[in-house]
Amino acid sequence: MKKIKLQMLGLVLFVAAGFTACSNDDEPQKVITKKSFVTEVTGPTTGTVNQELTLEVSYAVDNSCGIFNKFVETASENTKTIEVESQYEDVNCNAIPTIKKTPYKFKATAEGTYILKFKKTETEFITQTIVVSPAS
Repeated sequence: MKKIKLQMLGLVLFVAAGFTACSNDDEPQKVITKKSFVTEVTGPTTGTVNQELTLEVSYAVDNSCGIFNKFVETASENTKTIEVESQYEDVNCNAIPTIKKTPYKFKATAEGTYILKFKKTETEFITQTIVVSPAS
């Protein structure tokens, strides 16, 4: 009786080891992040305090596999400099540069004029000025 139990346990362990050895996960995909330049920004230019505004940001990626990762912001008083960071997986992709779009959310907690500078090149920006008035 013990011999049959041991044989069954051995068989189960052998089958389990076989399944784990045949995994399709040869190596994890390598992910690369890069800065992408903005080509266009559209959206509202006025708002009220604590109102969330949505701007549509168009940006260029190197190939069809490039996807939006995050916005990188640097703030100085009422001015924000904004860069788009894109993410690429190490796979074969169509090498044609592509324009993609993503929303940018802006919300001011005080009234005033806000300047959003989206990086167009290393030295040029697309500027979106938003005037925020007090909430009614």
